[in-house]
Amino acid sequence: MTIDDAAERPPSMDDITGLPDAKPPTGGQGFEGSAEFAQALRGAMAYASEHATRRLCWCDEDFAAWPIGEPEWIAQLTRWARTSGRELVMVARDYTVIERRHPRFAAWRRDWSHVIQCMVPDETRTAALPTLWIDSDDQALRVFDLEHLRGRSGFDRVDRQRAREDFDAILQRAGPGFAAVTLGL
Repeated sequence: MTIDDAAERPPSMDDITGLPDAKPPTGGQGFEGSAEFAQALRGAMAYASEHATRRLCWCDEDFAAWPIGEPEWIAQLTRWARTSGRELVMVARDYTVIERRHPRFAAWRRDWSHVIQCMVPDETRTAALPTLWIDSDDQALRVFDLEHLRGRSGFDRVDRQRAREDFDAILQRAGPGFAAVTLGL
């Protein structure tokens, strides 16, 4: 493709309305492997913290591969949570991994329980949970290949919409899990 060909292309169009997208198409950023996956998540968290994103939605089987226990992650998450009206919604099948592998995050969860909802999918859902990050600033991250942690992050409208639909469908049939405080005798 030549420079002239690129100049003649029509602007990106919204798939539903046929109107130009509000955001220019960025194409997103691909990642592969645990190091690139963790870096993509760090970038998403940095963006959310810097731009005071209102809502974060995270989904994973157990969040084992996420860098949520790193000191810098906790610092950014705390900066993000300090602004009123913030909400973090997590969906996982097994939160015991977080308690074992990410004790800093488990402690943060206790201290900031007023901004976080931890949900568990309905027992009838037997399919593996998707690995997703979605935020209210239209940023999305999705893992397509769990074995190799291959996926994509960015602001692509179609990716965001699919990720939101998948997350919402799971959330509709989920209940509370990972209590901030456990009471006992």
